[in-house]
Amino acid sequence: MIICFAGLKVVSQRFLPFLAAFEVSASKEQCINIITHSVPMKSVGMTEVFRTDGIVGWCVPKKSYLYEYLCVNHPIQVLTSSDYNEMQFCISENLNAADEEAMRALLRIPIECRFIHESIGSLHAACVEDGSCAVCFTGDSGVGKSTRAKTWVDALGAEFISGDRPAVRLEENGSVACGVPWDGKEQIFRNVERPLRAILEVRRAPFTRLRRLSAEQAYRVLVRQCFIPMWDPDTAALAMVNVKRLCRITPVYRLFCGPDAEAARETRRILFDCPEEIQEELPDMKIREGFVLRNVADEHMVMPTGENVGKFGGAVVLSDVAAFAFEQLRRPVSREDLLSLILAEYDVDAETAAADLDALLAQFREMNLLED
Repeated sequence: MIICFAGLKVVSQRFLPFLAAFEVSASKEQCINIITHSVPMKSVGMTEVFRTDGIVGWCVPKKSYLYEYLCVNHPIQVLTSSDYNEMQFCISENLNAADEEAMRALLRIPIECRFIHESIGSLHAACVEDGSCAVCFTGDSGVGKSTRAKTWVDALGAEFISGDRPAVRLEENGSVACGVPWDGKEQIFRNVERPLRAILEVRRAPFTRLRRLSAEQAYRVLVRQCFIPMWDPDTAALAMVNVKRLCRITPVYRLFCGPDAEAARETRRILFDCPEEIQEELPDMKIREGFVLRNVADEHMVMPTGENVGKFGGAVVLSDVAAFAFEQLRRPVSREDLLSLILAEYDVDAETAAADLDALLAQFREMNLLED
């Protein structure tokens, strides 16, 4: 069985039903080889490097890796070479549905590691096809990237390429978004590739605005959303190089908008038809790590955590507006966009809001709460 993910060819000794949609005809190109057998491999002498979502990873002497899925009645394992070109799977003779899902989850890790060596990234994003190109919606979990992508599908006639985790192949003059056969709980993916027009970092707002991000700002966003195998230092370093390159060759914008169809139409209009309306990049600022906002006795209080407890003189009480600004500053944002968010949230004139915001930001800086 020969499978193709994002242009990467994989030869499997065994037919794997959950990969049938990605099967291709015989290829003379260099392929990754997957060998299957039923004898479990022992982790004796290996060092555990990570454990997450029922999967444990081991570093094998001579710098290869063993990955094992723990949530099944019998072992499902994969042993990889150091460059992820060779993979040995230990699976039962008769795969049931649970086994297939376990193998899908397990296969993703070494394939995504090999992607990195082929200048392909794995992005935590919802990706849609609109016309002849792709648009990715990324951001922190729960911000609404999937909701906005689905609105494009329902209201604008776009189609999903991936609901949660597209591959992004870096090319000389841009990047290409690709569907791959793993996609979180919903398993929304299609075996298609489209030129990636833009990556949109989603922010909730009652207005619609696209703000251009510099390569440095984009890197800070995407390095948190791309797959980086920190247990493998060489591959992790290469992944970070790929992210920096992605930020140079692909437009990354901060998208302020709501989840409704009108916001989707306005976003598409600006992005596709009126790019001159995209706002220019501006410096960001954010609250330093180690501070939280708590509601104590109906008061908004900024409290230090961790190492900051001994350095910070007690808690600080904030007004409703200041607390709103603090929450918005948990992620990087420009002064101008923060002011727009405040004006949209509160009934206050622009001049008063701007003066109050500047005073608040000066107070935050004096208290060493802000980093620019």
